[in-house]
Amino acid sequence: MGWIEYIKRWRKAEKFQRKVIGMVIDWTVFLYLVIPVIIALAVIDYQLWQSPPAWTSFIPVHLFGLVFFYIAQFFSIRTYVEQADELFVIQKGDYYQSLLQLGKYFSVLKAMLAASILIFYFYPVFKTGYQLSIFTVLLILFYVVVWSLFRKLAARWFSLRGIIWRRRVFSVFEFMLYGIGMYGLFHHQLVFLSMMLPIFGAVVFFLKKERQPLRYFHAEAERERSEKWKWAVFLMVQSGEYEGIKKTRKYPLFNKQSQEIFSKRIPEHVLAEMYWKWHFRKGRHLKFYLYFVLFSFYALAVLPEKVQFFVLAFILFAGFKIQDGIWKSFITHPFTRNIGPINETSLVKGKRLAFLVLWLIPCGMLMIWALFV
Repeated sequence: MGWIEYIKRWRKAEKFQRKVIGMVIDWTVFLYLVIPVIIALAVIDYQLWQSPPAWTSFIPVHLFGLVFFYIAQFFSIRTYVEQADELFVIQKGDYYQSLLQLGKYFSVLKAMLAASILIFYFYPVFKTGYQLSIFTVLLILFYVVVWSLFRKLAARWFSLRGIIWRRRVFSVFEFMLYGIGMYGLFHHQLVFLSMMLPIFGAVVFFLKKERQPLRYFHAEAERERSEKWKWAVFLMVQSGEYEGIKKTRKYPLFNKQSQEIFSKRIPEHVLAEMYWKWHFRKGRHLKFYLYFVLFSFYALAVLPEKVQFFVLAFILFAGFKIQDGIWKSFITHPFTRNIGPINETSLVKGKRLAFLVLWLIPCGMLMIWALFV
């Protein structure tokens, strides 16, 4: 039976992870760090039951619900497929399909367990702070579980097909859609349903049996290898036992197939174009900056008008400093230095053009929103 083999591989993987943690983290670290954290969390939860936190009076419940978008993601989809299984799965396609499906179904249980623990821990905040009914809390739980599954299943779907940069852009809009749905849950049920039903349908689609599972066998095995060694490499790098793998790109910043934006190839146009593409190739920069713009818009929407001017001034300054920091990392990159001599005038014009699109236009839209909406 496929589930028997899946359980065996799951136990073997858990044993491996425990050995890795035991090699890197001594039992004294667990005693001095983990146990005090558990005690502190228990004390905080007890205090939440005794009296509602003061911040619930000025932080809306839909804004608090955004926290679960990140902290409910501490699980992964594991199928425990290895490269050595290739010959066997070719002969036993149904057996391989069962491993894939069990990995998906097991991820459903992990998502429900993780979200349930978090919602139960913060239940005093919902009950005493925001005065929510048990039905509303269960609806929040269902919403968080569905979105957690969608993010993990979508990430696996993109990974198997080698779609990397589109996944990075899509992950930014995930947070935006999640926030809109959380807002609609408490203020506009039609908006909530319009966000919830397509995501739930996508989860059902991802959980269905795959028509050609063998087509992506090698990608699945490689993904499983990365998941297996993810925490081991992280712990060894943090402990200094291992320096980590430094990834290099064959065509830094953008590849040969990258379409030109400007037909006139003067230095300032080339610099600005490279800088915009740098954001997509360095996905964490684009993700961080779009999150900053989204949080800025959300802050201007919920904060009182008396403080909006000061918040807007801070957003403009912080946005410029963020872009300035990204520009410095871009301009000091070896590939940028090797494109040839660039005079100071072209450098200033290129920076001005680059910032026009990524700083002035988004912040200008925020300013119009704050002043006229």
